[in-house]
Amino acid sequence: MSCSFIRVRRGFTLVELLVVIAIIGVLVGLLLPAVQAAREAARRADCQNRMRQIVLAAHNYESANKRLPGYAGEHAPLAVNMVGGILRTDKRGVPWMVQLMPHMEQDQLALNLRRICDTIPGAVPVAQTDYQYIEAVVQGFYCPSRRDAKSYPLLPPFQDKYGPYGARTDYAMCGGAALSTDPNMAGIDLEQPGVWALGNKTQLKEITDGTSTTIFLGEKAMSSIRYKTGSDYGDRAPIAGLPEYHGVTNSYVRFIARGTHSDIPDSCTSCHDFGSAHIPGWNAVMTDGSIRTVSYNADKLILKAVASIAGQEVATLDN
Repeated sequence: MSCSFIRVRRGFTLVELLVVIAIIGVLVGLLLPAVQAAREAARRADCQNRMRQIVLAAHNYESANKRLPGYAGEHAPLAVNMVGGILRTDKRGVPWMVQLMPHMEQDQLALNLRRICDTIPGAVPVAQTDYQYIEAVVQGFYCPSRRDAKSYPLLPPFQDKYGPYGARTDYAMCGGAALSTDPNMAGIDLEQPGVWALGNKTQLKEITDGTSTTIFLGEKAMSSIRYKTGSDYGDRAPIAGLPEYHGVTNSYVRFIARGTHSDIPDSCTSCHDFGSAHIPGWNAVMTDGSIRTVSYNADKLILKAVASIAGQEVATLDN
């Protein structure tokens, strides 16, 4: 007599599958913010490291030239009253970013940008063969939390001279402490000069407030919807500069006048202020090379004190 057995294969029911999927969804929902936070922390640390490399290059520049990088014949930034600045009349030169390039292993790019800016008058378009230098990216000038290190569209008058695209910087030298007399107006008045000064390059001995308590560089505020359009008034100039144009320094010099803020969709004051795409605050590097993460709620009087080089006040920015 033989016996036969029938095996019954039992699979998951639909309810069981739905329960498993729901559990996985909950776990992903719990883990995703932590993963995003970890990634942003890594990007913020990368941003700080890039800023540290910039200030290190500035120290090397100072050792070679006895002055820090800075003024290159530009006009004062638009809507900034900088009384007392000594303007050059030739309006030639390259901005602080290009001045630093030989100390950031970008000698050839610096050489070509100097050639373009020093020999071609402002109203004359550059040759298309030179577009490659206007578009050439220096990764260290970009904050990885904000946008990719690439060239972005240029608008007139920069487009008229340099072509359709240009590399940018997310960092700005500190122009000093300023006064905003009317919170509804974009204009500001300079109270105390910063490391970037109109008419001359700053010597270390002029920073009488102390290099560890004076901002050299910070993240510039921008419109969060204009990172890639090239239309933000504080981001229109390529790193090549264009000293003949009145608005060029608005792209790479910032002031402490109103306080600071995280990037918002639109702001008519972003071309003057420091700010960032980071959530906790914006990164600043002091002239001695130390890094600070500055809260958006930091006391404005302290910010003004560390923005000036010789205000006869000493304040400290805590992380």
